[in-house]
Amino acid sequence: MTMDELHDQLFQLLCEIDDICKRNGVRYFLDSGTEIGAAREKDFVPWDDDVDIKVLREDYPAFRAALQRELPDTIRFVEPDQFSPMFYDFISRVQFKDLPMRAETEEDRSYQNFQNRVGVDVFVFDRAPAGKMAQTLLRLRCKILYGMGMSKRYRIADAKYTFGQKAAVAVLRLMGKPFSAQWICHRWERVVGAWQKQETGWRFASNYSVEHLHVFPESWYADTAFLTIRGRKFPVPAGYDEELTAIYGDYMKPPADKSQYRTHVQIENSETENK
Repeated sequence: MTMDELHDQLFQLLCEIDDICKRNGVRYFLDSGTEIGAAREKDFVPWDDDVDIKVLREDYPAFRAALQRELPDTIRFVEPDQFSPMFYDFISRVQFKDLPMRAETEEDRSYQNFQNRVGVDVFVFDRAPAGKMAQTLLRLRCKILYGMGMSKRYRIADAKYTFGQKAAVAVLRLMGKPFSAQWICHRWERVVGAWQKQETGWRFASNYSVEHLHVFPESWYADTAFLTIRGRKFPVPAGYDEELTAIYGDYMKPPADKSQYRTHVQIENSETENK
């Protein structure tokens, strides 16, 4: 699959999600690289090989129900606890059932190939506490639960970990062994949802990677703006510029090293590769 072909598939999938959300009055936003692509390229970022969207926690039940009800048979909605008895991460996914990212391995089979399909990552934005100390504690609890989940991983890719990080992971994996992957996922939902009924003024990207558990002003997500991908308008937070600047700095300037961003799909050479 070339990058151009992959982007065609991803655009089809994103449009399917967008159509379902529009029919059901469900709010969602573009996220991360896909949000940057809409702002900077009016298309996908040329070297990006997946799509990211975000859903506010209060909208997530309706989002999930609409997709489970209306997605065609060729596309599936996968939640973190469906990896059980294994654990991969806390990200929900919308993916093509029969479009692999790469040649299948024994590791992929252990995860039911849920992490080896071309698709869309769904990030959930929960409410976060207002105090810095409480926010730090929240991040810590999320990291602990993620570390416990690693006891259910096929393998641990720890080559880049420091000695201290390896020791911490070993302890957390030991802590996680008595608990099922489903218990860990459900416990995580309770932890990140603890402030959902409170008007704290802050939002928390609760299932980002543990190195990037960002907290943002809730006002950025109060209203919706629209940006264009391939001539079609998609929703972004009204505060998308503030959000992307907080995460990436000058996001309108492409990075010098583009190769660092491809981490998912085996891509054949195409003209896009050289852009």
